[in-house]
Amino acid sequence: MKIVNIIIGTLVSAVISTVIILVISLIKLMFTHDEVGYTTSFFNSLFVKAEENTDGWDLYTTLGVNTDNLTPIILTIIFFWFFYLILTKVYIDRKKKRENVK
Repeated sequence: MKIVNIIIGTLVSAVISTVIILVISLIKLMFTHDEVGYTTSFFNSLFVKAEENTDGWDLYTTLGVNTDNLTPIILTIIFFWFFYLILTKVYIDRKKKRENVK
């Protein structure tokens, strides 16, 4: 049961880390995008689309995730997941080693 908790915990941490990176990338893209058009970020996984002269709006902006290109997001989650699994394994091994020394 302990190993299942470690796997699920590190997976949740990896997803949260990836979401934070995606939100930061999207915010950066929003505020550095100063022209009308379609701009992407994070290996074409996120996009900002700005249109002028739409009905009732001077400038209409659409933010989103490109569902045709989810590979970079999935690879980032997998990378963080393995990274957190390795860190957790090292931490548990060092903790056991210290307990055995005492």
